[in-house]
Amino acid sequence: MSIEKYHQARQLIEEAGGGDFEGAKPETLVARAEAVLGLTFPPSYRRFLLEMGCGDINGLEVYGLIDDEFESSTVPNGIWLTLKERREIGLHPAYVLIGEGGDGTFYALDTRQAGKSGEAPVVQLSVDGKQSERVAESFGDYFLEAVQGVV
Repeated sequence: MSIEKYHQARQLIEEAGGGDFEGAKPETLVARAEAVLGLTFPPSYRRFLLEMGCGDINGLEVYGLIDDEFESSTVPNGIWLTLKERREIGLHPAYVLIGEGGDGTFYALDTRQAGKSGEAPVVQLSVDGKQSERVAESFGDYFLEAVQGVV
């Protein structure tokens, strides 16, 4: 289901002109990002990384992969940002930052709560990263709802 919602979002993006996305990333880079973070990406987010990388459409920025520079990069490199926030605010190692809320908060995958399918919920984290509120059941759900809000 979540992969289907990811594909629906991608179709909406294509119909709206494509946005500004980094583009496909190789499996080896995605696997390296997982190893650096010490976790496994949920299937729908993994598909996003492999096919789109990271990017934005109409002001909606979705963090992901740019390249293998995880120690010295910038947004929308979600791997770099996740590692940075782990160091600076003690972000829990199960979180993967995928976007920002506009008020100093972040959206994150909570891989601690991955279900049998491997999908993990998306949560909105407080500024200090200590409190969270579930906003979507999976990346695919989050991505589709967010894209529908901007196209």
